Amino acid sequence: MSDEIDPRKTGKLHYHEEIVRPIKVSPHKLIHQDPKSDMVYDGKDRKHSARDVDLPMRTFNVHISEIPPHSASRLHKHHNEALIYIIEGKGYSMVQGKRIDWQAGDFLYAPPFVWHSHHNDQDTPAYYMGITNKRMLNWLGLDRKVEAGIHMTMEEVEKEIASGDYSPYSWYNIDPEEGVTFGAEHLK
Repeated sequence: MSDEIDPRKTGKLHYHEEIVRPIKVSPHKLIHQDPKSDMVYDGKDRKHSARDVDLPMRTFNVHISEIPPHSASRLHKHHNEALIYIIEGKGYSMVQGKRIDWQAGDFLYAPPFVWHSHHNDQDTPAYYMGITNKRMLNWLGLDRKVEAGIHMTMEEVEKEIASGDYSPYSWYNIDPEEGVTFGAEHLK
């Protein structure tokens, strides 16, 4: 077996590696201790404090978020799937116009490109861990996030939710010649 790995092999057929290459990670990068104690507020992207877990993951992303008492995250949707684990607190999420109540210990699933927001109607903060396949989609150039009131008007968002249908940006097609195109009319 050769020690050399050529990741750029070409030919008329797609190529599969014969050797799986591990991710080389130094031991101190295998743990991110207490990310909850190091959260930041980024008013441009979020209405609440959050922190990505800093580990060398290639395909999925993990973040910790705080929802302060009597507040909510922005209404948004994204191409990535999201699995949300409630660490602490009690509240509810609105998913495509439907209320889903949750409390510490619960898991919530936000399917790709459905409108959702997370609400804390209690007097104490709520904390959750979000687990998504965002990094994989970023690598493929397919991650997209839409915020209500920023990328679409609230009127358009409410109309879309009420219709039970999806916006044109919910659909995308990948073609080697054309690249990525959005809209159901581009599906092949």
